[in-house]
Amino acid sequence: MTQPPPRFDLAATADALEARLRARRLFDLPAAWTDELVYPAYDGLSLLNVPHTVAALLGASLPDSRPLDGAVWGGESPEGWVRRVIVIVSDGLAYGWLRHFMGEDPALADAVAGLTGGRGPLPLTSICPSTTTAALSTLWTGASPAAHGLTGFRVYLRELGMLTIPLFLRPLLGGQPNGSLAAFGMGAEAMLPVPGLIPHLAAAGVPTYAFLRQDFANSGIAQYTHRGLRPEHTITHFNYADTGLALRDLLIRTAGERCYVNVYLEAIDTLSHAYGSGTPYVAAELRRQLGDLAAILADPAVRDGQTLVLLTADHGHADAPRVIDLKTDRRAGPIRDALRGPVSGEMRLTYLHLAEGTRPAVIDCLAREFADDLAWLEPEAALAAGLFGPEPPYAETIYRLGDLILIPRPGVRVEDGLLPPSNHPLISAHGGLSDWEMLTPLLWNRL
Repeated sequence: MTQPPPRFDLAATADALEARLRARRLFDLPAAWTDELVYPAYDGLSLLNVPHTVAALLGASLPDSRPLDGAVWGGESPEGWVRRVIVIVSDGLAYGWLRHFMGEDPALADAVAGLTGGRGPLPLTSICPSTTTAALSTLWTGASPAAHGLTGFRVYLRELGMLTIPLFLRPLLGGQPNGSLAAFGMGAEAMLPVPGLIPHLAAAGVPTYAFLRQDFANSGIAQYTHRGLRPEHTITHFNYADTGLALRDLLIRTAGERCYVNVYLEAIDTLSHAYGSGTPYVAAELRRQLGDLAAILADPAVRDGQTLVLLTADHGHADAPRVIDLKTDRRAGPIRDALRGPVSGEMRLTYLHLAEGTRPAVIDCLAREFADDLAWLEPEAALAAGLFGPEPPYAETIYRLGDLILIPRPGVRVEDGLLPPSNHPLISAHGGLSDWEMLTPLLWNRL
């Protein structure tokens, strides 16, 4: 007989926090459907607050410390007993999809119960844009996209006069190899112009360990987010049976040590892009991933009574089957005429770079032809409202946001025909403000 799913101790807290997050409004947008959007909660319920919590619990608070809202602890504050913090980042794991699959799969619900000591999942928000480049840069610095300037998958660097892919540290076009931006003067220090979490913790005597797939260890983003990481503290795996074994070995080795352990798992994101976010492929990976983690963390050899484990995500995922192609859509003629170059940002949060004086005509076109699918916002207003973060912005951030920001409705993505069709089209996407993209899970427990 199938067992009923477990009852979670913090279920009422989770529902209250979700209602609170859905009710947030940073500004009014010119669209009738903006109640479908969720905004980042940088004041205590977002990814931004996770590194601040790590630093504070390890006795090395970041400047202008912004830890997680105390409500997430359900009256069990971790202050005072933590020596080791483990943060597990499951790339692309949406809170909504986790809840959905838990309702269909009692084994998954049991794994979540084991991972959380019966507390259950809680909702946080990603940052804006809800994408890996920006989110991991925030996680490894405690700075928001406004402050660190990495505003999407495609970033226009005024310093170089070119569109770039910071994830790979290379220009968007031209066939340059990964890491080639260093030759243009945009190496790790220039690409991420804020202090890193690793050196900050090291100055307080707290070492950091990073667990990630082998081919990510020397990736562009790792070069700037992992600045200061000791080579022997990079622990890699090959995405086979070695993943669980290597992670268990690392956690046994660091048990009892005052340290920070970051674990990055990319499979949910990869499968969501390839197959769609609500598919059996994602469900199977989620069951495997959380089931394996529950078994590893239940091992007495990894538990020392002084460890806080947090599992979260950099962003969620949502299928976006409807495409607005600015290159071919007949309605977009005034927008094409106004563009002074390719778009940047994300398919789900797009920055238009416009010729001087053309913004009113573009807004008029959007209001007349695209109001059912696209909202728009001036970058100055977005920064002032705190969409990209609460700190004073980096000097280059305003230029990287272009002249007008497009916010697509859930299910819609913007393309510009710049890149050739991929052999592996992206079915599910992220970067935008839908609840599926913005709401991410927080699972926590004491080991």
